[in-house]
Amino acid sequence: MAQAYDYMNDIGPAGAGLGSGYLRLRAAALSFAGRWGFAKFAGIAAGAPDVAYTLAMLLRDGRVPRRAKIKLGLAAAYFALPIDGALGVVDDVYVGLVALAESLGDIDSAVLAEYWPGEVGELFRFKAALDGLNERFGAGAVRRFAKSLQARAQAK
Repeated sequence: MAQAYDYMNDIGPAGAGLGSGYLRLRAAALSFAGRWGFAKFAGIAAGAPDVAYTLAMLLRDGRVPRRAKIKLGLAAAYFALPIDGALGVVDDVYVGLVALAESLGDIDSAVLAEYWPGEVGELFRFKAALDGLNERFGAGAVRRFAKSLQARAQAK
């Protein structure tokens, strides 16, 4: 397992105590959301700092290819938009995770492990889930539909 990067250390002496304050605030927000039945959404939203940090650091890293930086940059821009819909930061986290998952083939796992504060395997499992959904409901469904139309046309 990769060592989780403590991005709160980058704040420096000016932010002393912010790390523990952030963790207390995060725990209180998760507890509050759980009492109102929104624990699942709150849990996703709590990952926002991790996703934002990872996107920003990968965009700065010279070892990340331009192709991946375009995907990551679009996700970072979406993340930074001041307009949030009904889901708030949850959709931002989702878009960031999709961009990270779609960039896995372009970014060396060691580079990703430097910045992702969890296990890199989490991102690979997320990508596998996305690929499965895409095969079932996205491009795979369109491909199967086109083949069935083609088979019907040949049968006539």
